[in-house]
Amino acid sequence: MKLIGKNGLSRVIEVCLIALLVLVPILVATLPWTITWITERIPTDPYYIRYLVILAYSGVMAELILWQARGILHNVNVAKVFSANTVRRMRTMAIEFLVLSVFYLATMFWMSKFFMAFLFVCFVLVGCSLFVFAELFAQANEYKSENDMTI
Repeated sequence: MKLIGKNGLSRVIEVCLIALLVLVPILVATLPWTITWITERIPTDPYYIRYLVILAYSGVMAELILWQARGILHNVNVAKVFSANTVRRMRTMAIEFLVLSVFYLATMFWMSKFFMAFLFVCFVLVGCSLFVFAELFAQANEYKSENDMTI
C-alpha cells in the first residue's frame, strides 16, 4: 500500500479526519446528556458543570486542531508538503496546543486531578514539537524554492 498520495494511507487518514470533524461537534452538542450517562453526575452536582466546561472547551480546540491536521494531510496528498501553507498550519496547531495546555494548567487548580497535569505536560510537548517541525518545514520550503529557481 502506498503511504502518500490520493490512493495512499495519507488519503485514508485525511478522510478519517473529515469524519472526526463531523463527529466532534455532535459529541460536544450532546455533552449535557452524555456527562450524566458516563459519570452518573446530575446537572446540580458542582462537578457536572466542571466536566461540561472542560469537555466543551476541549472539543472546540480539538475541532480547530483537526481542521489544521486535515489541511496538512491535504497538502501531502496534492504534493505540496513543503509549502508556506503547511508551515502556517503547523504553527497554528502549535499555538492551539499551547492554548489548550494553558487551559489544562488552569483546570489543575479547579479540578485538582493528576490527569490535568499530565495533559498539560503532553500538550506543551506537542505544541513545542510542532513549532520545531514547522521551522524544519520552513527551511525545507526555502531549499525547495532555491532548487526550483536554479532549474
